[in-house]
Amino acid sequence: MKKPTKLNKRSIVLVQLILVTSIIVILGLNIFNCNPNKMVLDTKPVKYFKIEKLIDELSFEENAFSDFKENVVAVEGFVEDINSLNNRQTVILRDKENRNTSVICDMQKDQTVLIDSLELGDQVTIKGIFKGALKDIILLNCIIFNQTNQ
Repeated sequence: MKKPTKLNKRSIVLVQLILVTSIIVILGLNIFNCNPNKMVLDTKPVKYFKIEKLIDELSFEENAFSDFKENVVAVEGFVEDINSLNNRQTVILRDKENRNTSVICDMQKDQTVLIDSLELGDQVTIKGIFKGALKDIILLNCIIFNQTNQ
C-alpha cells in the first residue's frame, strides 16, 4: 500500500474544507429564508375559533393545545386593548362575557396601519402562530385576517 503524498493530503483537506463550507452555506440560507411573518400570511389556519370556543376548548389542561401549538390559527374576538410596549404592537382580544382569559396577539410590524384603524370594542379576526397559554392565550407574528382575501 502506498503512503499518501503531500499533494494528495492537501487535495483531501481541500475537498473536505469545500464540502464543509458548502454545507454551512446551504444550511445558513435555509435558516434565513424561514420567515415566520410570511409563513403566517401564506398559511391557511389549522383551525378557526371564536374566542369563546377557544377558551372553552382549551380549558388550560396540559395537553389541551397540542393540536394547535406552533401552528397558524385564526381567532375572532373583541379588541380590549392595543399597546406598543417595548417597540412591539400588541392587540388583546376578549370575548363578549369579558372572562378573565384573553388572547394576546403580538402583531407583525407591517400591520401598523390596520391596527391604527382599530377601536376598543371592535370585532376582529386575527391570524397568528399559537404558542401556548398560561393565564392567557399567546399568538405570535399576528396579522389582521380578512377571510375574503384568503
